[in-house]
Order: sequence, then C-alpha cells, then structure tokens
Amino acid sequence: MRARRALAALMPAPLKKARRGVLALAPLPGVARATRLRAGFEGSGEAPLVSVVIATYNWSSVLRCAIASVLAQTYPRLELVVVGDGCTDDSEEVVASFGDERVRWHNLPENSGSQSTPNNVGIELARGEWIAYLGHDDVWLPSHLSLVMNAVLASGADVGYAVTELIGPPGSGFRRLRGIGLGEWGNPPPSAVVHRRGLIDEIGPWKDYRTIALAPDDELLERARTHGATFAASQAMTVVKFPSFLRRGSYVLKPSDEQELYSRRLQRERGFVARELAGLAIALMRAEFRDPWEHLPAYPEPPNPMPLGWRVTQARRMRGLEE
Repeated sequence: MRARRALAALMPAPLKKARRGVLALAPLPGVARATRLRAGFEGSGEAPLVSVVIATYNWSSVLRCAIASVLAQTYPRLELVVVGDGCTDDSEEVVASFGDERVRWHNLPENSGSQSTPNNVGIELARGEWIAYLGHDDVWLPSHLSLVMNAVLASGADVGYAVTELIGPPGSGFRRLRGIGLGEWGNPPPSAVVHRRGLIDEIGPWKDYRTIALAPDDELLERARTHGATFAASQAMTVVKFPSFLRRGSYVLKPSDEQELYSRRLQRERGFVARELAGLAIALMRAEFRDPWEHLPAYPEPPNPMPLGWRVTQARRMRGLEE
C-alpha cells in the first residue's frame, strides 16, 4: 500500500489525470449492458398502474417534450398528471393538444416556488399504485418505466431508480452520471425515481424547501432511508436531465432546442444508447484535463450558519426566478 502511494506521488500530473479519467469510466460497461432503448415490461401478470407526476411552471415548450417521452413509454399501464405551479402561459393548451385520455391537467391557484407542492397535489390526484416523477425539462428513454418497474417488482423494493445523464449547457462540455448507487455519484434526481404511493402515507409528503436544509428531493430520499424503505436500481441510463440551474436565466429565456433535439434523436436513432455512452465517455475523460465547472454558474460562498432553503433559493436565482 505504501509503495503504491509512493508511486502515485511520483506520477506526472497528466498521467494522474488520465488515471482518474479511466476510473471515472468504470461504471459505463455495466450501464451499457443494462440500458436498452425500447425494452419492455417483464413482470408476471398485469402491470401495476404507474402515475407519472410532472410539476411545471410557465415553460410549455419543454413540457411538450417531457409529455411526449412519457407517452412513448413501453410500459403498458400509466397515467400522467401534469400539475401547473400557478401557470399563466399556454401550458394547459399544450397538455390538451396531446388528446390522450391518460393525461390530466391541474393548475394551482398560485405559484409555490418549488416542485414540492405540485408533487404533493399530483400524488393526491394519482390513481396508481406507484408514483414516478419527471421534470418538465427532462426526457425519458422509452424503456425507462419498464426497466425501473422490472427492478422494483423483482426485488419487492419500495423505491426504484435509474441512472441519469446530466447534460450541461451547449459548449460547457459538462456531462455526468447520477444514480449509479445511493450516495455514490450523487443521489438520483426525481426524474429517475419511482416509489410505492403508500410510502408517502408512511413518511409524509414532500416538504417546502424553506423549512429544510437539504433540497426537497434529497430530503425525501433520506426520510425514506431512515424509515427503512428498500431501494432497487435498474442500472440503466434511461433519464436525460438538463439541469436548469446550470443554464443561467433559463426560466426567463425558456430555450427548448436541447430537449427537442434529444426527442428527435430518441425517435430516430436506433444506436442512440451507444452514441450517448460514447459521448459521455469522451466528456468524462476531457473533464480531467479541462474542468467544465469553470464555464458554469456557481453557488456563492454559503453563509454560516446556512439558512433553511438557502441552496434552493440560490438555484432559483440562477434560473432567473428571483432577484
């Protein structure tokens, strides 16, 4: 062990970076084996109904892509509840344009400031035994729900999750994986999570970000773990996330070109998974030699003590939702 550490200390900086890059690629073969673009549900008997909840606020162009990715799922039994967080744009018309009886719209009378309240309302309106979430600016691969539900039903778990590819704004070179393992490479974002509806009755609803130190999604998963909930991973990369806080002013500018591009690729590219994993591998290696965070918005230095909800408030500012 000492000899290995001594050798590492003598290693030239470029070799150290290359070595870290190789280590960063370690999960990719397993992800590649598990990820299939159009895999189907493999459970025995009738598939349980999954209620998908999308919380949205005044960004209808990306909402259209998210809804389309839900309706393209290979999973045989789903419904979609889209909850507007006090929307004043044409989001309701966009939802209605799909003309699908599985899709319902509900708009809150006023904006709550985060996904917690719309998610709680969506759960109340849900008819399914299982709840899934999708960010209005994220998209799913067609196999997402099938692969996650295969994992949870095979294991009897309370919560299931997929691997998520995080994509930074154009030109940033930022690409990362989340959800390889709980607490490892970051917790899965809500768009990757499925859970028993009854779990919310046991642990309580989503909490307002202004009342907690963690982000609401991390706090919910932590509460589930403390409660003793069991987790199952699909190991498949079936979620593509475009973090809005990395795109300064995203809720003001409201771009949708990235989501539209990925929606077209998912429809047309039979080799989508292989191409995406290859691009991710290149980005992970390059990140060891050129830090992509240098070109991305950064949180300010946190105060001490840190106020409740501070990080979510800063992310809202990056998005253009607060001064």
